Amino acid sequence: MRTKLPDHPSITSTKEDYIRAIYILNKSARDTGVTNIAERLKLSKSTVSERVKELVRDGLAIAAPYAQVELTPKGVSIGKQLTYKHRLIEVFLHQTLKMPKDQVHAEAERLEHAFSDEAIKRLDTFLKHPSHDPHGSPITH
Repeated sequence: MRTKLPDHPSITSTKEDYIRAIYILNKSARDTGVTNIAERLKLSKSTVSERVKELVRDGLAIAAPYAQVELTPKGVSIGKQLTYKHRLIEVFLHQTLKMPKDQVHAEAERLEHAFSDEAIKRLDTFLKHPSHDPHGSPITH
């Protein structure tokens, strides 16, 4: 999907997927090399290498050949926001729509790109500010 997103007009949903993958790997203290990013996104290492170069060019990541990929402060902020959106959407899907826990992640992956910051604020209020997603991960913003 190559649509530009309302909250980050210069960042495509594909780039957001990479940012969130790097953010999640970093938060879980896992290796953030191209191999682990590729495994998480189910893509080839060459594809991930090319996209990481774009993130570096866009000022969202820092990477050297054969080194860890780090997010810049702007990249971290976007990764945190995306994870917040993703987890709130998972809560909504599970609690309100009664989707099974094992199905909410994939659905939230698709929806996190479509929800604006305003819609997420309203969803958070509607859900009464949940502290954890259906899988037990904390929801922080």
